[in-house]
Amino acid sequence: MNQKLITEQQKADYLTRFMNIYWLRPETALWRTLDCLALQDIDFLHPIIDVGCGDGLFSFIRGGGIISPEYDMFSQVGELDSFFGNVDIYNHFDESAISPIIKKKTDYQIDLGIDHKEALLKKAFSLGCYNQVKVCDANNPLPIKDSEYRTIFCNILYWLSDYQSALSEFHRILTDKGQVILTVPNDTFKDYCIYQRLYVKTKNPQWNWLSLLDRGRSENIKLCQSYEKWLQDFEKAGFQIVQYCQYLSKTVIETWDIGLRPLSPILIKMANKLSVQDRVEVKKQWIDNLLPLLKPICELNWVTDEEFPPAFHLFVLEKR
Repeated sequence: MNQKLITEQQKADYLTRFMNIYWLRPETALWRTLDCLALQDIDFLHPIIDVGCGDGLFSFIRGGGIISPEYDMFSQVGELDSFFGNVDIYNHFDESAISPIIKKKTDYQIDLGIDHKEALLKKAFSLGCYNQVKVCDANNPLPIKDSEYRTIFCNILYWLSDYQSALSEFHRILTDKGQVILTVPNDTFKDYCIYQRLYVKTKNPQWNWLSLLDRGRSENIKLCQSYEKWLQDFEKAGFQIVQYCQYLSKTVIETWDIGLRPLSPILIKMANKLSVQDRVEVKKQWIDNLLPLLKPICELNWVTDEEFPPAFHLFVLEKR
């Protein structure tokens, strides 16, 4: 079967499903789609732990789940006026609003999801793709037995204050011949973010206004490293790399960096004033018009990658 055709079908499918959830933040849908495409050839072997699973929607969609058009990320928010004060407006859970939204469940189950936010874990568990969830801060020792998991998936390692201790914990809880699947930033990532490139690096006060765009977001991304530096850290923790790719082009990151984030609190307020029927209709038109703009740049390999190395790494590690 034609692999390119399969990839095009998967790309359109993932984009549509993620846009259904993140329609007011299409740049997030684009990023999440590329995450899924990068992971598509990796088998998740049981037992599986998802470290930093959040609300579980990423793994739900990646596993084939489909959400009803009546639901999206923005229909339940709190403290919206504090959005730019680094408040997680999505850290809320209403079971009555979640339970009817699933149109199709995932094709597989994840044995355990852990996160430090209880409300997000409740939302993840309600999706039905996690057998168990547990409140846990991955900066701390994990309350898990030695050699318990065959697959560890983590896409939040670079958010952690003590990532080396986290890697040691991954080594401890991983079975022999098990795998750790990580997505982490390249050292090029912040070069492609306009606030970092024009103000943080230069300290030129004329670019200080870009802090209104960044609003502290890039400060939360604690770790951006080259392949060579990540390799050193993995070897120090007792791992070897068995599979690797780069993805997220400069174009994608520049699109994501600005996106609709500065307008999103206002857009969310407007959307939440619509009736359910009107919201579904407007969302469909919105998605139909945005997809032709997103599809062309939704590529794992992009024309500028040789000159501007992609912003993220995907590593699959094994114990040495």
